[in-house]
Amino acid sequence: MPMAGSWYQVQILVGRWFVLDAVRIVEALRGWRPDVALVASTRDRVALEIPTDDLPLRATIFHAAPDAYAEPLQQALAWSPAWHESWAETSQRCPASIVVAMTARRPINYASFLLAYLALLDATLFSFDEPDRATSALHWLPAQQLMTFEHYLAQRTNLGPSGPAVNIRTANATGKPGELLADTVGLAELGLPDLQIVFRDR
Repeated sequence: MPMAGSWYQVQILVGRWFVLDAVRIVEALRGWRPDVALVASTRDRVALEIPTDDLPLRATIFHAAPDAYAEPLQQALAWSPAWHESWAETSQRCPASIVVAMTARRPINYASFLLAYLALLDATLFSFDEPDRATSALHWLPAQQLMTFEHYLAQRTNLGPSGPAVNIRTANATGKPGELLADTVGLAELGLPDLQIVFRDR
């Protein structure tokens, strides 16, 4: 189960600053759960509560400087094999960013938490104008990976909810010829153990 009180966050890099559309976000979420509550809203911050059988999930969507997560961004660039753009190009193309964060005040089932988070993320993404959404880049902090919006959709379609949330890294970390180490990043933040294996000739 996700650790209570810890924020699960994805940073969306976008091509311009724009006002967050709280009405569109809440309307989309209420199509999934009609009891989602809007707590506060400004031009650059939206706070929501998503009911559960226990305490509600807290959600916040807010503007942030693209380099607010500079260190994890560098890690994501190193571990995103499908990403083929340098940070210099990305930062020039995406001078703004929006962070989508959610936390549980008590432990909650990992699948329920992830599905609720994806509903929140999708509601946020689809509140953007189409050109802003299509050219955005998702910096998935828990999984240490960077992906285009199209890649995000493909991961969801091909691999299911865990597709974008789990990153599988492979490297010659042992230094022995032909021996590789593979591990997962992103499961621990959902309350599951991340995995690691050393193998050769495969």
